[in-house]
Amino acid sequence: MPDDVTAAGVIADAEFIVNAENFVPFGPGAPITIRATGDLPQTIDDLIIQVSRTYDLSVTAAGQLNIPVIGSVSGGLNRRVVVLERTAYKEIVEDQITNQFGYAIRLAVTVNKVTAEANLNLPFLAASAQLGQIEAKWTLQVIGLSGPKIDSALLPPKELNLETFVLANQSLESLIKAVRDPSTQFRAQLVGIIKPADVVEREFLTAIGKVYALGRFEKGKKRGDALADLGSIRDEMRDAIVDTYKDFAGITNDTEAPSPQVRTRAASLLGPVKVEPR
Repeated sequence: MPDDVTAAGVIADAEFIVNAENFVPFGPGAPITIRATGDLPQTIDDLIIQVSRTYDLSVTAAGQLNIPVIGSVSGGLNRRVVVLERTAYKEIVEDQITNQFGYAIRLAVTVNKVTAEANLNLPFLAASAQLGQIEAKWTLQVIGLSGPKIDSALLPPKELNLETFVLANQSLESLIKAVRDPSTQFRAQLVGIIKPADVVEREFLTAIGKVYALGRFEKGKKRGDALADLGSIRDEMRDAIVDTYKDFAGITNDTEAPSPQVRTRAASLLGPVKVEPR
């Protein structure tokens, strides 16, 4: 596996922009959910795929996935976490999900005051921060690797500007060089998963079913009526409605109406969202 990659090369080549609908990154401590643990890579030489990629996440999603967020994980649409990642991994496919096990070196930038039209590549963000057009801080994350060379290359979170962007490049380059240092220890970690389109579709159907059930709770609808109002629907959506009636409202039949407490909780969760069958 090549080890002569520089941080400048990573920055320049980071045109591999990942669609976050199908790709889910994971930070340290992600639970191993696969069964074929005997296939996990044992050495860096087992990692046959090596890529540089970039993606952006909401601060909420980043916090849930243990991707570094500097500051609060709230803030709305004008806050994003932009990640530049150098990673090497082995793919293990189970249940249609491609699990990526290896290591990842990440430069994570938490951006405030970002607009919908903003260019989210890192050089542009650094220049925008230098001009005061955005507020941004960056930090580094390494998973799957440990050792003195790794520790010495890590820097504490810093404000993003053109000067500290140079520091980030230098630290990234040191981390990349440290991968093959004899003192560096490797332990495979889950760094990301890729979901096929049909799996993503089923997840959306499940989410729609849950939200629909909450809307029916708010209206005081029985399970049978809620299902009848929809007519013919996909099994995933039907199962989600039935499960939500059971798990959220404790209802396991078609004739029981949600309690006033359940209706209040559902209305509180939905907030301004109104749910009606077509």
